[in-house]
This record gives sequence, C-alpha cells and structure tokens, in this order.
Amino acid sequence: MMASLEQSILELQQTNAALVNASGALTSEVTDVIEVIDQHVETAISQIETQQAAANAKFDEWLNTRHVGFGLVDTLMDHSQPYITLPPRFATLEEAEAFQFSSAFDYAPTTQIDADNSVSHYVDLNAKLPGGTNYYSEPYPTQFTKKVSVYASISVGDNPHPAVKPVARLAVLMNRHGAVSSWINSSDSDFSKPRTLLYDESKANMEIKGHSWGVTNYDDLIALAENEPNSMGHGFSAIRIINLGPEPIYIKGLWIIHHGHNKEA
Repeated sequence: MMASLEQSILELQQTNAALVNASGALTSEVTDVIEVIDQHVETAISQIETQQAAANAKFDEWLNTRHVGFGLVDTLMDHSQPYITLPPRFATLEEAEAFQFSSAFDYAPTTQIDADNSVSHYVDLNAKLPGGTNYYSEPYPTQFTKKVSVYASISVGDNPHPAVKPVARLAVLMNRHGAVSSWINSSDSDFSKPRTLLYDESKANMEIKGHSWGVTNYDDLIALAENEPNSMGHGFSAIRIINLGPEPIYIKGLWIIHHGHNKEA
C-alpha cells in the first residue's frame, strides 16, 4: 500500500515536471512568435514613416517650386497711376556698385538742385494688405503657403531696347512698425544694417536691367522676389525703392503676391 502511494506521488511529480517543461517550452515559443510579430510591426511602421516622410518632402518640394492654387495680390502701384521718376544718386556704375549703407542720409537720399529745390532718389510705396496672413485673428486662413513673390514694372534709362541693356542699381527695403527703426534691421540703429526686402541682403544693392520706350510702351515685369518665404511680418506697411544709379528709373507698378493652395475638402 505504501509502495503504491509513493509510486503515485512520484508519477505526479514527474507529470508536474513534464507540465512545467511543456509550459516553459510553450512560453518560449509564444515569446519567440511575439518577438517576430513585434519585429514585423516595427518594420512596417518604419516603412510607413519613411514613405510618409518622403511624401511630405515631395509635397513641400512641390509647394516650394510652383505657384499653386491662387494668389492674393497686393497692388502697391499699377499702370492706372502716373509713373514715378527716380533720378540716379550716383553718376557712374562703379560708384553705384560700391555703395553700402552707412548713414541716415543713405536711407532717404536727396540732391539739392538750388536753394529752393531738391530731388529725391527714393520713394515709398504703401501696401494695401497686411504683410502676413496669420497673426492674432480667428478664424484664421489655412490655405496660404507662407510664400510671396514681388514684381515691379520699371523702365530703365531713356532709350527703347538698345543693343546693350541699360543697368541700374537699386536698394529695396521694407519697413516694420514697432521696431527701433522702421528701415534699419538693428536694435541699436546701426546704419550699416538696412531692413532689406524679405531680409535678403542682396537687395541692399541689386542690379536691374531694362529699357524705356516712351516710359510706358512695351512694358514687362522685373522679379524682385519669387516664391520666397514671407518674412515681411505684421509690422510691414511699405516698400522703399532707392535708385543708386547710374540710369534714371521710372516706376510704373509694384505687386506683392501671397501664394496659396486650394485645401482639399
């Protein structure tokens, strides 16, 4: 009787050990399967994220290289208004090319003709729209790309399409209300740091070419900026054009285009 009981206990212990071993094997197998599934899931998620990133990059590239959807046009001046004549500040191209901002006079240059008369070499053209589309108001627009283009209609010199295109050097600035100085990009009014159009330093002394056929005949456009990030800001209200020379210029139009894309429903 005792032997039979001992034998039964031994069998139960063996059975229990077998069950423990089986459970351990099953757990190991299940763990292995879960790890394989996790790896597949992680790989799939990584692939999806990579594909999404590539799609976003292509979409951003598409927006950056195309004027898409629509444009909200700010007309600072157009051909319905009398053209503006700006005589050159400097008489030679070498002087104009060498110019750098260094004094208050450089921002609003004039030449005294006689005791009672002077001519300006600059003009301010006022915007009709805000410089930025999103700031504080709600509901706010969602379809703008935050890119802008700036185009001008400007005649250069006094001859119709000569063999050698007349050259003028311009400084194109933008203002900012609320800054220490509207036209200077410096907290300490450093005259050597003009607030150039879209903060593009090349606009402190840029080259344009053109012609003048009776000033208003055979017009076209000059691209001052195309599809650039809009850094005008919400204190913006005007663009200043300074004619450095050596040719006279005749300003007939200036437009800012806020680019947008049609949001899908």
